Amino acid sequence: MDHVTTQVPPLSISRIIYPSAESEPSRPWNLFPATVLLSALLLFQTELIMAKYILPWFGGTPAVWNTCMLFYQTVLLAGYAYSHWLCTRFDGREQTRIHMGTVAVALVILAITIVLWGSPLTPSAHWKYVLSGNPVLHILALLTMATGIPFFLLSTTGPLLQHWFGQVYPGHSPYRLYAISNLGSLVGLLAYPFLVEWLFPIREQALAWTVLFVIFLILCAVQNRILSRLAPRSRSAEKSGSGGRIGLPRFGIWIGLAACGSVMLLATTNLVCQNIASNPFLWVIPLCIYLISFSICFENSRWYQRPVFFVLFFVAGCLAARLIAANPNNLDPVSQLGTYLLLLFTVCMVCNGELERLKPSAERLTAFYLSVAFGGSLGGGFVVVAAPHLFHSFYEFRFAVFTTGLVVLTISVKGVFFALKNRTCSSMWLGSIVQLVSAVAAISVLAVLVWAFRTQARREANNIVQLRNFFGVKRVYEQDGIRYLENGGIVHGGQYLAKRWHMEPLTYYRRRSGLGLLLENYRRLTGQKESAPLRIGAIGMGAGTVATYAQPGDTIRFYEIDPQIVTLSQQSEPVFSYVIGSRGNIEIVLGDARLSLEAEASRNELQHFAVLVLDAFSADAIPVHLLTSEAMQVYLQHLRGADSVIAVHISNRAVDLAPVLRALGTKYRLSFDHMGGLDGIDWVLLSRNQKILEDPVLYKPFHWNDSPVLWTDDYSNLLSVLKK
Repeated sequence: MDHVTTQVPPLSISRIIYPSAESEPSRPWNLFPATVLLSALLLFQTELIMAKYILPWFGGTPAVWNTCMLFYQTVLLAGYAYSHWLCTRFDGREQTRIHMGTVAVALVILAITIVLWGSPLTPSAHWKYVLSGNPVLHILALLTMATGIPFFLLSTTGPLLQHWFGQVYPGHSPYRLYAISNLGSLVGLLAYPFLVEWLFPIREQALAWTVLFVIFLILCAVQNRILSRLAPRSRSAEKSGSGGRIGLPRFGIWIGLAACGSVMLLATTNLVCQNIASNPFLWVIPLCIYLISFSICFENSRWYQRPVFFVLFFVAGCLAARLIAANPNNLDPVSQLGTYLLLLFTVCMVCNGELERLKPSAERLTAFYLSVAFGGSLGGGFVVVAAPHLFHSFYEFRFAVFTTGLVVLTISVKGVFFALKNRTCSSMWLGSIVQLVSAVAAISVLAVLVWAFRTQARREANNIVQLRNFFGVKRVYEQDGIRYLENGGIVHGGQYLAKRWHMEPLTYYRRRSGLGLLLENYRRLTGQKESAPLRIGAIGMGAGTVATYAQPGDTIRFYEIDPQIVTLSQQSEPVFSYVIGSRGNIEIVLGDARLSLEAEASRNELQHFAVLVLDAFSADAIPVHLLTSEAMQVYLQHLRGADSVIAVHISNRAVDLAPVLRALGTKYRLSFDHMGGLDGIDWVLLSRNQKILEDPVLYKPFHWNDSPVLWTDDYSNLLSVLKK
């Protein structure tokens, strides 16, 4: 319902700060911009700090960030609903009093979290294991406890202050504050990977956030105090029976456009992160594009021009269709990234541009924002909760693109009929031609997308198995007598179908690879008998190929976070038979490898591995939390002694991890051997026994052009290791 108010005289800065001051010409600058700007900055800093903090608890998978986004979209919806309820049910003074109570509750919650955890936004260690069998529920519970109330308060600020601004300054558009809010969001996003993450450890980030949040609470209290004196006693439109209603079709369009943009944002983030890394830098880029589109569209209605962005959508849609139809193994990651981000921008501009065209008057903005927030939350729920159960691949990305094409087509066709109906001048004829071209372009894009979908469907027709869950998409297919395991377009293992060769290791684990040479020569290199049993740890199971190297008496202990991967090797008729056909003893630990190793060390259950194999890639994504200084400390605890070797698989299309491993080797005084060049297969070996790595079988001369890059849990600079 709308809020009908009594008009008040325009107020100056002095009148806002000092209510007794004489009336001056209206100036729309006071505490409104500062409060809105700071709230938006803190909103996104909250998201990034929490996502960064809990990312290692869930294997570093891209779905962690998307689940965080779903939570915050849902809380944002609750905040907007609260704002709408407050503005339509109570008069001005009652609104400020109720909101001051919310501010007080947030302050109390902040104090409690500081007492319990030492700093806000950083739950204690036991929260790592709560609801660990259901990652989505686990993350939602964590975020509710840590940031639920503070984030709720921050989310109410934008719509509430814009509504109050419209009441105090009836001659000025509150949508400018929306642009200021988006500016604060961009500052919060960009400051994190380029400044905050680099300057402060995670707990200090939380403390800095607390200081800013307390300042925000003070601004809220002062602003509310001032407004409580100035706010008119107004009546709800619902109670008074005045004011028109917004029809359900308009609400449906608002929600649909917002949902389409949200689906596109999260689906694009999924694709980008799975092919490079789940990292704050790559979380920020798509979200910045999403917010920039809002800023462009709502800052000035003339900046969104349908002909320009419809043509841009046509170009981006055709490029995306080429990616979808192509074999993902043959694609350049940089080209993929550029295409995905261009398409994200055009889709968001179309969705948000049409939202701006349909925005209501200032009196109805809380209903508008509530609808937009509901659409965003609906889109987030579709990607995070529904899509993994409905689709066996990332079809939500294609769904968002195809839906946007239908929107463009509908608008264009409607424009053609309107122009032809009102053809009273040459400009109308020109308009009809433009709309007709847009309609043809939209039909062309939809046709190209359908072709791309059918091409991919034919390629997937040969799949033996295709699975999807929180940890990504797994595809098993057969080609040239070999059964392959593919994750996100990257092969993660293979096995010969012929019984004679089915235990022969393939792909990155073949006998001439760095790992193969190490395992087949380890006993000789360390002076052990050929019958001496070895204990080998493997972080990441894949097809289970490492199990082929076990001899009788050996033990291979797999650490695997994805239960669907384990299922492929443990069925009564397994898809891959390396594990059940192994001559050694096989142990499987389900869960994140680092958390599992940390828990074992805390129980004094050290594993004493002779060799620890690290190959935990999901698609081409880098498990950053497994390559930090703190992670290396954990690995070293579980090694047998100075002769032990850590073998790290670093083959990747987008990043070069050798500088990271070199930095870790230098810090922990480990010898470093980069065994690369065999069909693009790269392994790095680390050991305290330099003689092992200097053996002619293992030693490969390698010239390094880049400086070492040390990653820690608090900071990992992805830009520094991108391949040129």
